[in-house]
Amino acid sequence: MAQTRFRAGDRVQVTRAVFGGPNGICSVVSVVPREAGPQQYRVRSDGETFDRIIDEARLEAMNYER
Repeated sequence: MAQTRFRAGDRVQVTRAVFGGPNGICSVVSVVPREAGPQQYRVRSDGETFDRIIDEARLEAMNYER
């Protein structure tokens, strides 16, 4: 698998949110295998009980220490 910007467990901020999209901080659940198009990630918002698929271009890394 090619190198990805994020990995499972990373905390990210969703940018350019669309109506009904997650707000705030999310956790990367998994990297979606890339077949064509942009790299995507399965993420879960702290306030939700389900996952969303978000393009890498809409995610911003959070600065924190592991």
